[in-house]
Amino acid sequence: MKILGIRTAPKQIRYALVEGDGNAWTLLNKSSENLIRMPATHTESGDQLRWWRDELHRVLRQNTGIEKIGLKTSEFRGPDTLANRHGSYFDAVVLLVAAEMGIPVIPRLYSQLSAKRADVLRHAEARVGRSDSAWNEQMADAVAVAWIIGQ
Repeated sequence: MKILGIRTAPKQIRYALVEGDGNAWTLLNKSSENLIRMPATHTESGDQLRWWRDELHRVLRQNTGIEKIGLKTSEFRGPDTLANRHGSYFDAVVLLVAAEMGIPVIPRLYSQLSAKRADVLRHAEARVGRSDSAWNEQMADAVAVAWIIGQ
């Protein structure tokens, strides 16, 4: 089963292409693209959302056979901020594009990943592996959410 794990952020998107059979898992984009940075020229919300929609379509076109998308959503906490809203907007784009393409999306919080934020780096690496570049909590979130929905 091939799963796309996604973790959005206001200025970048992290994604993990994970393939496995329930026992053994491989990070398919370990040595290739897994970080997409927002172009600095996109300062308006509409431009940013259109850009993310186009990028997600590109990722899905280039990586056929994806059966599910795992989406690490933001935790519920404190007052709303512009950054939190942008993250929610980007998550909504994932839901919309996936619906258009007929791919189920399964959103997850940390409490549903079998890992806390402090442990997600170790958790993701132990179960699937780590990317060769830009390995951080956001990439680990993408790996962990893909792994958990493949179980």
